Amino acid sequence: MPVPFWNCKAWPQTRQLTVIVLERRSLFFTTSDRGSLLLIRWAIIQFPSKSDLYKTLNMSKQSELTMNDSINNMLVVSSVSNVNPIESYDPEALRNSLHSEIRPILDALDKLRTQGVMEENVNIPTIVVVGDQSSGKSSVLESLAGITLPRGQGIATRVPLILRLQSCLSEQDSIILMEYENVKEMRINSEEDIEAAINAATDDLAGSNKNIRNTPISLHIRKPYAPDLTMVDLPGITRVPIHGQPENIYEQVRDMIMRYIKPEESIILNVLSAQVDFSTCESIRLSQTVDKKGVRTLAVVTKVDKAPEGLFEKVTSDAVNIGLGYVCVRNRTPDDDSIAVARCRESELFNDHPDLRNIDRSMVGIPTLARRLVKIQSDMVRGCLPRICDQIHKALQKRRQELSNVPRGIMSVNEAVAVFLRLQNEMLNMLTQVVRDGDFSLVPDDCTLHYTARLHEEFTKFAEDLGKSGLLLSQPSKTDEIRQMFSEHQGVALPDFLPHTVLHQLVKKQIDSITQTCIFLVDRVFKYAAEVVLHVQSLIFEAYPHLRDRHHKLAIQVLNETKTTTVEFVERMLAKERTVIFTTNASYLDTIAEVNSAVETARRSDEDDIELDFGLIRERLILNEAVPATGWYREAWEMKVRVAAYSKIMHERLADEIPLEIRYALQWTIVNRLQELTMMQAFSSPEELGTLMQQDSEIIGRRVRLQQRIDTLEKSLMLVSGMIAA
Repeated sequence: MPVPFWNCKAWPQTRQLTVIVLERRSLFFTTSDRGSLLLIRWAIIQFPSKSDLYKTLNMSKQSELTMNDSINNMLVVSSVSNVNPIESYDPEALRNSLHSEIRPILDALDKLRTQGVMEENVNIPTIVVVGDQSSGKSSVLESLAGITLPRGQGIATRVPLILRLQSCLSEQDSIILMEYENVKEMRINSEEDIEAAINAATDDLAGSNKNIRNTPISLHIRKPYAPDLTMVDLPGITRVPIHGQPENIYEQVRDMIMRYIKPEESIILNVLSAQVDFSTCESIRLSQTVDKKGVRTLAVVTKVDKAPEGLFEKVTSDAVNIGLGYVCVRNRTPDDDSIAVARCRESELFNDHPDLRNIDRSMVGIPTLARRLVKIQSDMVRGCLPRICDQIHKALQKRRQELSNVPRGIMSVNEAVAVFLRLQNEMLNMLTQVVRDGDFSLVPDDCTLHYTARLHEEFTKFAEDLGKSGLLLSQPSKTDEIRQMFSEHQGVALPDFLPHTVLHQLVKKQIDSITQTCIFLVDRVFKYAAEVVLHVQSLIFEAYPHLRDRHHKLAIQVLNETKTTTVEFVERMLAKERTVIFTTNASYLDTIAEVNSAVETARRSDEDDIELDFGLIRERLILNEAVPATGWYREAWEMKVRVAAYSKIMHERLADEIPLEIRYALQWTIVNRLQELTMMQAFSSPEELGTLMQQDSEIIGRRVRLQQRIDTLEKSLMLVSGMIAA
């Protein structure tokens, strides 16, 4: 399997090698016992002469190098012996210095990721691969992983692909596993099957069209000499939807990308095509919105072979503020028979091309990119572990609190009775606080449960409506109506007395005009009170829907009974007002005296109008029109003043008595009567109570899910704590 030569050592003396020299400049070799170039270990070395070849391979004078004739512009070296190991070329060196230290941490983070802790607002360090459509993202991942990923026109990547690369010692330890949604650890037999498996999983998740979906596919590849990396490949950014895609495809892709790159723990691997102006790339704009200084953005420039001119200036000037720098790569093309050949041609391109060979060696090549990513990732995960531990701890506390608020299941009748009494007491306390005491401390933010405040608003409006329905002195038509009534009641009393029958008839009309207002008040207040009671019951008995429904039914029944008696009270009170005209309230005579005094004062002052205050109503009178001086019109005016004064007292009486009765009736029903009937029903059949307290399946499922999340978070916390302590 491929391994960078600079991490290799020359093979042990007992191992025979076949070395192929491409165009006399680059080495390509394989063990002779393998035979197949598809299974080779490979490397690239520049050497101008045979002596430099010896020097590069650290061959001693006793080393044997047998060369055959040139074949197809190649010089074939058939064998090498007596080769001295070079530590700096040792493939084990990277493993010893980095792999053994960082791999357990990466494995732990990958386990956290698969366990779904990111859904608990736990941010895990991740390399996120972003780029505009067809920028070469998937090709970069192919080159890093040594596999083939889906390609095609339009969006090739339609769901997030979590690519987990893991190094191992031998081919026997290699494994390819894929997970997504409900599919767990599906084994893929060979690398050639990866592309088809990803395509099938993508169609399963997002459909066979070109739709996208934010449900990830996780691909775990373990193979010799793979870089220890975990990366997330996201759909390419596109603004124009193709056939089968929604019109808001850009917004969907943008939102998906932002979700992954926003956390500070994310490293943004921004893939840019050398063929475009970097400043116009949408992926650059998105990454700059979350990483303005570029401190966690690394740019990979692809397709350098197609647009080499001016690339040196573009990557050295850094006009788009890439804090982690640039790495220029040549991805595999259809002309490259294998990834190994692609790497050879990449090296030759950066060594030979006049526009590219001036770019610093630390900025070119897939091997350089792999080393940079491994180093960046290892530095980040070490620094993030304490923060991850703290985030998991907070998530665990939150879930435990949620679980404590979900009642556990009822196991026996006695337990059902005990739980019922506790819940009944909670409901009584809450209703007493809300309905009787006006204490909203249990529900400070829910204004719908601020019962006394809402009732006060209703009663205040009721008083205003009564006042507005009173007889207005400023209405000349009323004076004409009263004069007509006088003419119809002649002979009932002496001519100098105002007829009582007219007064009685006018008062009846006043009562008729406010009857609906009084009845509607009862309807509105009782409807609101029922909503409050049902809401409180739903809060208390949330986990027991059958018991909640029984309480709802009983509450509605009792409130309707009380409403009926309250309406009867209001009707009886209105009947009294309609039948008996009576008051001992001194304000009746005071009001009449005030009106007469105001009229006389205005006349003596030659004023044309006056203002009168009737409680909530202020009237402006034009004296010549509203207040006749003599005759029947004068008598009609005096009657109108008396009716207005009495209506004021009557309205004040109703505005107090009706709300008082409503408040008392509701308080007694909700706090006393409802509690009494509930207890009687419950203890008349304890067995039925046990049945009523069977929990809803959703509550049971919620408790199970919360417990599973808690178990996962506890394991995750132990895992991360162990990493920190190690």
